[in-house]
Amino acid sequence: MEFVITISQAFLYVCFSVLLGSFLLLILPNDYRPDLKISKKVLLICAITLPIFTFIPVLNVILYMSPRFGFLDSFKLVLTTYTVGTAWDFTLFFSIVLILLIIMARTLEEKIIASLGTVLTIGLILTIAWSSHAGALDLWMGIISDFLHLTAISVWVGILLIIGWCSNNHQRWREFLNWFSFVAFGCFVTTALSGLLLMDVIVDEYISSWMISYGQGLLLKHLFLLPLIFYALVNSFIVKSKIAKDPLFNPIPWIRIESFILLTIFTITAAFSQHAPPHGNYLSNEAVSPLFRLFHDDIITSSNTIGFVVNGNTVAFFFVSVLLIGLMFFALLKKLPIVISFLLSGLLVMSVYLMLMVTIVIR
Repeated sequence: MEFVITISQAFLYVCFSVLLGSFLLLILPNDYRPDLKISKKVLLICAITLPIFTFIPVLNVILYMSPRFGFLDSFKLVLTTYTVGTAWDFTLFFSIVLILLIIMARTLEEKIIASLGTVLTIGLILTIAWSSHAGALDLWMGIISDFLHLTAISVWVGILLIIGWCSNNHQRWREFLNWFSFVAFGCFVTTALSGLLLMDVIVDEYISSWMISYGQGLLLKHLFLLPLIFYALVNSFIVKSKIAKDPLFNPIPWIRIESFILLTIFTITAAFSQHAPPHGNYLSNEAVSPLFRLFHDDIITSSNTIGFVVNGNTVAFFFVSVLLIGLMFFALLKKLPIVISFLLSGLLVMSVYLMLMVTIVIR
């Protein structure tokens, strides 16, 4: 069931991104973006599957309670009294309204349709934040920080996905970058600040949390920000400079790489969000992550903390990381396939991760 929940949550985040990115771009005047061909059928599929994907964690709670209360009674109890069930009720309602809106729209180019679609999608994100781990631990701070976090990343990913995969051409690219660079920066700052608030609610000690699966997920998610920032800077400055020198330069592949990395972050978030968050006196030898065990097989108790000692392996992985950044620049300059650039990004994350893991000492 855990695997099904992980897949469903990853697709849920993609649906939010596609919907929000599409509606926001459709609100904009055509002069500020490339020509787009957004499929009404794709938006409809995203709207229909949203309540299905969000129901999977609810179903998990129902199945957990079923042996004691029976399936039907558990179903009724969860959907009427539990926060995760009540939030899903609102998700279903907003989804039905969104589905009807998309079906009735004669064309997606209508600004009122795009505006209402944006509002409904943001409302759906709020229902997800309401039922989140953070919301359960700290009602207002948890919901607000989770809502801002998911909204900012959905705007960022959504615009990149739609521009990268639904553009008919790369005309008016400088006009697009002129405003999107500020939007991406705002989304990054909002994501970072809301992420810090979330960690304050969920994680007592960030570094020590690396010893359990939830903390490992947070670390990997944060490490993928390194290539993300790299390509965000590339798209904001280098690509803009290349377009100024060569109007025929096609920047879409670099937008696609950035969207791939963001989708990877979504997948990691979905995978590790199913593990119990490290709140309170959580650490025990049995709770230590198998990933962490690959590097440190010490007997660990709640009194243990993580320290850092620089050694030869640390220095070696540091230079490998620098080399990989250089290769990413080389791939950009030589216009190598985006698969190679994405693989180099993954290797960079792996190198920095290994550098941190071999530097750790248990105290």
